[in-house]
Amino acid sequence: MNDLLFEARADRRGVLRGALGLAAGALGATLAAGSVAQASPSSGFAIKIDATQLVYRDFIIPGVTSDWVDSRTIQSLVVAPGLYSFQVASGYFADFTFSVTPRGTIDYDTAYDAFLGGRGTSTLTINGFQVTLDARYLSGSGVLLVIPATNDDWIAYKQCRMVPASYYSVQQGSGEVANFSFKLGLDGHWSYDAAHDVTGGGFLAGRGTATLAFYGYPLLIDARAAGGWGVTVVPIWGMPFSLTSVAYANLLPASNFSLLVHSGVVSPASFSLAPDGTFAIASGATSLLQLDTYHGLRRLTVVKPL
Repeated sequence: MNDLLFEARADRRGVLRGALGLAAGALGATLAAGSVAQASPSSGFAIKIDATQLVYRDFIIPGVTSDWVDSRTIQSLVVAPGLYSFQVASGYFADFTFSVTPRGTIDYDTAYDAFLGGRGTSTLTINGFQVTLDARYLSGSGVLLVIPATNDDWIAYKQCRMVPASYYSVQQGSGEVANFSFKLGLDGHWSYDAAHDVTGGGFLAGRGTATLAFYGYPLLIDARAAGGWGVTVVPIWGMPFSLTSVAYANLLPASNFSLLVHSGVVSPASFSLAPDGTFAIASGATSLLQLDTYHGLRRLTVVKPL
């Protein structure tokens, strides 16, 4: 009888230990599942955004970051469940969204798998697409995607990573945004108005590829009658000051250019360039400038002292 009681008690202790083991396992699994992201009912989940591979210096998550944050470091943010967009410059919204789930994990459409990573985790990695920007044909230092922090932000030729977006524009001179736009698609290829392609007499090349080349439109400038020390075009960043007063410029379409013939003094001799390649003298400068064609090149000539 004693042996039977001992065995029964042993069996009950084994069942109890098994039940405790199952409970501990369930608790561990619950804790492990909750470790994906720490939640705060009042503020949201702790997630990370890794945009360190991208060419942009900064980014914004509208509704989350109150100002631009540095893309060169992985950012830790507290984000409520919901759908979010990604912004790389003023007016530049990427063509993708991502969501933070009620469990605090990252999710996004499978159409974005080629340039995003981190689904099901608490870290969104924005890899972007590897593309090439070639502005070596242009006068000056090249093109600018965003407001420069340093001179290194100017691009003459660069292989970099960018996110798909329907609207990109560039500057050839600081503060002078070119009056055309282009798109990086979800396939990592560039597109733009067919009329802008060099094959049709335009100023861009690379449509349907991962390389975008800026060729611009050529202009011969004759400022010998200006009475100055030379000539350059403002605001083209990095364009040399020609001491002969004759210069050759390759320009992207923009609404306003001016000639500088005395150091530090911008003259009233202004002109514009349309996307179809049409140069036009500003209304206030018609008595100062004239346009003609010289050996197939459009030529802008200063006709009186500036």
